Amino acid sequence: MLIDVDHKSLGKIAQNNPNITWNGNYQLQVHSPFSAMIKARVFSREKGTKLMIEASIPKFLTGQNIVGLEELFEPCKQLIFAVLEQMRIEPTAAERRKINRGKFEMTRVDYALHCDCGTPERADAVMAAVRSLMYAKAKDFSAYGIETVYAGQHSNRWTFRIYRKDLEIKKRGRCLPANVYRRDYLIAKVQNCARMELVLRAPELKRLGLNDPLAWNVAAARQRMQVWIDRLSTTGGLVPNIDHLGELTSVQQMKLLLWLGGHRTAFTNSPTTFAATRKTVLAITGIEIRGEPSVELQRSAMQTSREVLLHGIGFKSYAHKWDSLCQGANAGTAKTD
Repeated sequence: MLIDVDHKSLGKIAQNNPNITWNGNYQLQVHSPFSAMIKARVFSREKGTKLMIEASIPKFLTGQNIVGLEELFEPCKQLIFAVLEQMRIEPTAAERRKINRGKFEMTRVDYALHCDCGTPERADAVMAAVRSLMYAKAKDFSAYGIETVYAGQHSNRWTFRIYRKDLEIKKRGRCLPANVYRRDYLIAKVQNCARMELVLRAPELKRLGLNDPLAWNVAAARQRMQVWIDRLSTTGGLVPNIDHLGELTSVQQMKLLLWLGGHRTAFTNSPTTFAATRKTVLAITGIEIRGEPSVELQRSAMQTSREVLLHGIGFKSYAHKWDSLCQGANAGTAKTD
């Protein structure tokens, strides 16, 4: 966000302020009041008359970015005043009025939703299918294994990204602070989820007329995300739809999927080994591997990637929980773990 606030040099603002990490002459990293590990980047513009703030609104204000809001005006104001308070900048009455009236510019919006894939195996299969589709059809394609896939990664206008959110929050420095509101619920909610993010940067927001916070249009944002959902829904391939499949050994999983695919000899072993494998597979998955799989079993045990995507995706805003999420953040003390 770009706001009108007269201010001293960033170096002077950073002096003796434990809430700020000074990163050169043109950028400060302002700590969230919730956790010192969460930061907003702040730049000075227009000879000290404007500040540009780059931060995740839900992460800075609530300590997490698994859930958030679609309406942005009020949360933008919350973020602005929280950052200014951490910087020990007191805006004038006129500057405060401008902010409260929406007289500032949004320079980047990350619009996100999740696809609940249900199981780790389906999540892996969906990501692999999406990677193949994007490789074949997307412009400026890039990927990091099957964990993160980009289209337009280097564009100054927009970027689409899909990645495993459950894996991201397990990485060092990405875990949720202990004082996040309903932390365990949020972590559980995002398991086996692929997160889709459509990043709209300043030139694209301006072109769409969405850089004005008062003009931000949820329907327009959803429409642009729906374009990507429709594109991804053309992905091919099958994914397993078997409860507790991951509790089998990797060899047992491979053989079970081969057997379901029509390979009758997948479980050709000695009678003793077959009997033990049959008992294990039946106990864990409820599937009887003696004989041939029925057509009904084959159909129910496999889904298309398209079905997983379309059934797992939903638009949702957490406005009804926003105050509680912020209170959870405000009640905590800064943490550096």
